[in-house]
This record gives sequence, structure tokens and C-alpha cells, in this order.
Amino acid sequence: MGTIRKSVRLPISDLRQQVADAVGVAPSLLEIQDIRIEDGSLEVDVSHPDGSDVPAIELFVTDPSGKTESYVTELDGAKTLLIAGEDVRVELVDYNRDRNEVFVSAKHRQGQEWVTVLGCGEQWVIEVERGGETAHVQCRIESAIETPQEG
Repeated sequence: MGTIRKSVRLPISDLRQQVADAVGVAPSLLEIQDIRIEDGSLEVDVSHPDGSDVPAIELFVTDPSGKTESYVTELDGAKTLLIAGEDVRVELVDYNRDRNEVFVSAKHRQGQEWVTVLGCGEQWVIEVERGGETAHVQCRIESAIETPQEG
């Protein structure tokens, strides 16, 4: 009896997400170095920036009354922020160091589910309910800012 041998190509995005979850950093910060099969499992060697090279953003939020606040956060993983009384999860999608640009995905908690907000990237709008009426919270990021150094 013969053996048939084949090769298949699989998208790496799912693996990158699983590794990112295990390591605790944003998938777009990971660089996969090597993949091996060890004891019936995939062993993945990765590298990612240390804390000094993780991009940070300043998030400007304008609530329904027109008041604007800003938040500074590093994007080393998914961040859940309380924006205008709403849980919003912001996660790094792409970081272009040469152009100093950051693009994020945003998810808004609705009940027990996280729903992707349309218009993610650098700006988006979150629908909220205030006094029984629908209102909008506008969010905009300032890409790849410098964070104050402790010391």
C-alpha cells in the first residue's frame, strides 16, 4: 500500500491570534519566527516589541453634550476603556512605524456581547442610549504618540 503526501497552505491569522492571546500582546505586534511540531502540538517562536517600542494613542472622545475628553493608552493588547459610561474595547490592528500611523479595531459591549463598531481605524462613532433616546459618542485617535516616561 502506498502513501499519498500533500502540502496545504493555511492562513496564519488564526494562529497569530491564538499566540497573541497566549502571550498577551496585540496580534499585529507579533512576528512569528519559527513553527515546529513538538509532542503533538505546534510550538511557535515569536518576537514582539518590549515596552519601550509599543505604540500608544491619545483617544479623543466627544460625548453627546459636546464635551471632549482625552485618554492616553499603550496598545500592547486589547484595552477595555470606559467611554461616556460605555465599555469599549480598543485593539491594535496595524502599526506603521515609518509613517507613525496606528489603526485600531473598536468593539462596544452590548449586553453580554462585544459588537464591532463600524468606522474603526482612526475614528468611529458609538451609539448610546440617553434618556430613552439614541445619541452618538464620537471617537478619534491621534496615532503613535510619545508616552511620558516614568522616572
